[in-house]
Amino acid sequence: MILEFTVIAIATRWSAIQRLWLAVYQRTTDFQMTVGGLFAALVLGYFLGCIPYLILDLVRPSSARAAKVQKQWYPDARALSRCFLSLFFLFFGVMLPLIAFSYPVFRWVGVRREPPLPRADEVVLHVLTCFVIEDFGNYWIHRWLHTPWLYRHIHYWHHQWNTPFSLAATDAHPLEVILLGIPTIAGPVLLSSHLLTTLIWMMLRQYEAIDIHSGYEFRWNLNAYLPFYGGTEHHDYHHYLYSGNYASIFTYCDEVYGTNLAYKQRKQVKSR
Repeated sequence: MILEFTVIAIATRWSAIQRLWLAVYQRTTDFQMTVGGLFAALVLGYFLGCIPYLILDLVRPSSARAAKVQKQWYPDARALSRCFLSLFFLFFGVMLPLIAFSYPVFRWVGVRREPPLPRADEVVLHVLTCFVIEDFGNYWIHRWLHTPWLYRHIHYWHHQWNTPFSLAATDAHPLEVILLGIPTIAGPVLLSSHLLTTLIWMMLRQYEAIDIHSGYEFRWNLNAYLPFYGGTEHHDYHHYLYSGNYASIFTYCDEVYGTNLAYKQRKQVKSR
């Protein structure tokens, strides 16, 4: 009975999404809907995802304080304003032009916006595949950015925050934003995903980046249920010691290539 009600609820909501999609489709050009939609997904996914963690950083309730990985520092008004100005430049000066220039590629590989929308199970499968593609590509580019010259000239920007917080998740050198954008768009391009699937993927990827940079390891965090998901503490270690744990989403790359050995030893010492 519960399963039947769940299926009916999903079908009803999916039908409403299709009607809304058709209305937007009829009132916009292909360029407007693709470029505007992708940029809106980035902005909304990012700043809406940041709000709960920013409130925790500012209010600092005792229940959240216990979940903070690095308890010695919270972002102050100066850090937040500096980070926000940097993000404003990155979103409008780097990401928006990058999306606009990538528009012909999306069209060429078949990322379409036309109705009908893909089935819900197809969307889920494509998004999960995008996470795997993103994680593998991000691991190697991130690890490459930690070579001495690239770290000194590019990646240092992101590591100015050795105690990460949600708003700083995408605060990085413009070249790094472009480089790490490659595995992000690689999934939809390789899969020729529908535009709706691509928008959902972009929003979820933004939230995932915020989650691992939030600085809070709650009991209900996703890695408590999925042991192969890195989570906050996994990435917080990387910012704290500037090496190891290069993967952005899962733990298998660090496990296979041995870049989490120091992290595992540190956890063993802490547990003792």
